[in-house]
Amino acid sequence: MRQYFELYQDCSIVKGAKNILLFDVHFNKILDITDFYDIFFEDYYFPVDEDLSEVITFLIEEKFGTLTENVTSEKFRKKFKWRTPNKITEVIIEHKIKDDFDTAGAYKIIEELSTSFLQIRFLEFSLVRLNEILSLIEFSSIRTAEILLPYTDQSENIAVIEILEKNPRVKTVYFYNAPENRSVVDDDNLFTVIYYEKNIINPKYCGIIQEDYFLNDINNISKSKAVNNCLYGKLFISGNGDLKNCPSSQRIINNIDKASVSSLTQEISKEKERFITKDQIEVCKDCEYRYFCTDCRMYRENPENIFSKPLKCGYDPYKGIWEDWSTNPLKLKAIKYYELDNLN
Repeated sequence: MRQYFELYQDCSIVKGAKNILLFDVHFNKILDITDFYDIFFEDYYFPVDEDLSEVITFLIEEKFGTLTENVTSEKFRKKFKWRTPNKITEVIIEHKIKDDFDTAGAYKIIEELSTSFLQIRFLEFSLVRLNEILSLIEFSSIRTAEILLPYTDQSENIAVIEILEKNPRVKTVYFYNAPENRSVVDDDNLFTVIYYEKNIINPKYCGIIQEDYFLNDINNISKSKAVNNCLYGKLFISGNGDLKNCPSSQRIINNIDKASVSSLTQEISKEKERFITKDQIEVCKDCEYRYFCTDCRMYRENPENIFSKPLKCGYDPYKGIWEDWSTNPLKLKAIKYYELDNLN
């Protein structure tokens, strides 16, 4: 009986203008199959042939698929569908030593939104303030938290780390304005400390597209196909209580002291950018990396076009090469528009 090679259900193919990739969301692997893509039928199987033995052996060893006599019907292949019951799944909140908004009230709203991810940004350092904020999420529905703090001195940083690594919700701590770039991961790979030389809470550093930031997992890929993988489900609460889609957004939705959960969910549903997928964005729709990378609608090559390619992406899917986006002469007008020309 005729044999076939069939991709596992967690494996799929994505085609770009020049290159074609095979990805595996279970083992988080990506393979360039441009040179032998034409052997595939329906993008997930092909007949076994002696001339293809080397390719088949490699794909099986790398756990991309298996041999079979009965190919799975396409309608029974796994579909990358993304759903969430919550309008807001990710909140970024800024804190000063003394906030310009009702801090406890803000965290009450965050809890009512059933947010699962929280990033807490401290604009000023205070160990007392840190403990106050941590007490507000002690019994919350937050599953994962990240903490961003200004770098002070190593003794104070160590004191902070000792507090945070005992908190089961806190997975990552960032120290910005640090003397060097480095990261430290604990032995169990459950807690990470990252030091950045740059002031990463500056919103002008947002929106950079590069391979280091790619996410090859089923949540990101399915979300990228359904909505905007960066903006959908995100809410930013600034240090003065203003509510935005993200820190780089110019549009203020409301103020946290005036907002309610019902009014907030109604307002965010009106923002078109939250629903723009990578398949709708110029150039991105022809890119083989479109489901792995993040997106940015706040910094665009054409500021007047919400479907324009992200400004801070240096990849050309038509040539298959990466270049420095910040030195591209075709981007200079947009760089000046967003006042990014002096960013270092």
